[in-house]
Amino acid sequence: METNLIGYIATSTSVIGFGSQVYHTFKTRTTAGMSFSRTIFDTLSLGLWVYYAARVNDNPLLIATAFECLLSTIILGFLVKHRRESIAVKDYSPPSTPPSDPGSMIIEVKIDRRNSV
Repeated sequence: METNLIGYIATSTSVIGFGSQVYHTFKTRTTAGMSFSRTIFDTLSLGLWVYYAARVNDNPLLIATAFECLLSTIILGFLVKHRRESIAVKDYSPPSTPPSDPGSMIIEVKIDRRNSV
């Protein structure tokens, strides 16, 4: 009985912690600083933990990992959406003034470091 209580408390804190990240990402609409590959491996790992918890019939672990897997999938969706938006080229217009020397060309690159969702 006491072991299950500890398991449910751990489940609650784990889900609240992961849920706060999803809430922050949704509220700020930014995935800055979040690793795409790490989120993929987190989601895969949590999916395997869900399978394991179901096989050994460990309800606290099953609940925690199922919710976390769902939340991790949501964050992965935000990251995929951001990657698609950052790949798209937004401006095809040529520079407003031609280069002064016809034999040379200046290429201006603007990098926006914000990762908005």
